[in-house]
This record gives sequence, C-alpha cells and structure tokens, in this order.
Amino acid sequence: MSENSKLGILAIGHGSKLPYNKQVVTDIANRIADKHEDVVVRAGFMEKNEPTVEEALQSFEGTGISKIAAVPVFLASGVHITQDIPEILGIDPDSKEGSIKLNGTEIPIVYGNPLGSDDLLAELVYNRAQEALD
Repeated sequence: MSENSKLGILAIGHGSKLPYNKQVVTDIANRIADKHEDVVVRAGFMEKNEPTVEEALQSFEGTGISKIAAVPVFLASGVHITQDIPEILGIDPDSKEGSIKLNGTEIPIVYGNPLGSDDLLAELVYNRAQEALD
C-alpha cells in the first residue's frame, strides 16, 4: 500500500448462537487493530451474530480506507468460503477481487484465504496440548 492509502481489514466469522464465537472473532479483529494502528479493522458474521458481513462492510464508510482485504476466520474452505462470502462481497470467485461503493467512491476489495494449515496454528495446537497436560 502506498503512503496515502489506508487499508481496511474485514475479519469474517461464521457466527454462532453461543456468544464465545463472536467474542473470539471480535478479539482477533481488535488485536489486529491494536497492533497495526494504521489499519481500520472490522468484524462481520455470516450467521446468528451482528454485525453481518454486509453491515461490517458499510461500517468502513467515512474511515478513509482505499482498499479492503476481507479474510475469513475459518480453518478450511466450505460453501461459505467458496460461494456465500464471495457473493456477499460482490467479488469474482476466480480473481478474488471486487469493489464496493463507499463515500461515493469505488473501493477495491480483495478476498483472502481461510486460515488453513500453518506453522503458527500447529504451534498453537501444541501449546493448547501442553496447557491441558499441565
């Protein structure tokens, strides 16, 4: 991103009737915002929680962002990742790009992959195993 551009990050959670699910995704979004003060971060949910993905997208209005990176806080791909979220975001599922009109301007959106298999997650699982054993 150039010096004059401001990134928005949309963390997308599944949602649940259990409040802990919303809290985890919201905490992740807040941790990103706390660590990266130059980024505007929002959380949105597919089901059962608010704000919805659509509402979270609209909440970037007036923030001065020039691009949005939408990242699903899901471990693996499924129907929400491959079909539902791209449709809501208005992005092309092949290019993973699209745009939204905010403040009368077209703002590009790029769509990230789910968390997937990663050394950071493997280490976290190991840490949780150690915690359970202690």
